[in-house]
Amino acid sequence: MGYLLPMRSGYQYKFGGSGFEKPSDCFGGSLLKGNPKTKRPLASKLPVHLVLRSHKSVLRLPKTFAHVDAITIATARRHGVRIYKVANVGNHLHLLIKLRNIESWSAFIRELTGRIAQEVLGRLKGDHSEETSNTKRTFWRFRPFTRIVRGWQKAFRSAKQYVELNRLEAEGFISRKETKTLKDLRMIWADG
Repeated sequence: MGYLLPMRSGYQYKFGGSGFEKPSDCFGGSLLKGNPKTKRPLASKLPVHLVLRSHKSVLRLPKTFAHVDAITIATARRHGVRIYKVANVGNHLHLLIKLRNIESWSAFIRELTGRIAQEVLGRLKGDHSEETSNTKRTFWRFRPFTRIVRGWQKAFRSAKQYVELNRLEAEGFISRKETKTLKDLRMIWADG
């Protein structure tokens, strides 16, 4: 007759070894070196922080700024993507979004990146400045960076504040050297 080991209440046994690691919530951007071996982690029930980085600071130019925002809103509406916050920083875009379903991701990101690149390059075609010289190879510097925001309370607030800080920095209200968080910003504004 064998011995039965008592189960401790509330204890979850875990599998060990390779292949049982929890996948990362981040994917893309400068993290990718070569072709990815894993699938992009996405969630339809949680918010996603999306960053699109271009080679040059052309997204915030006066002739392109309004068009980039209009394309972003129209594309999100067409694919059922909810936008919570957007920050156009010049050489990259921060978006805090929620996907209706994961299947809509590929069509959404393909249309968004393609339409922004076409619109910006079309508007800058007449310019023969240094600003557009390196954008002829590819417009986007990296693949889209995504990070699943785990939670609707503290994590979601933190992600919204991060995007808002980027927007304020792009508009020239703050400097990132003196302001790391919104708490720092509130202290600076309270002082004077």
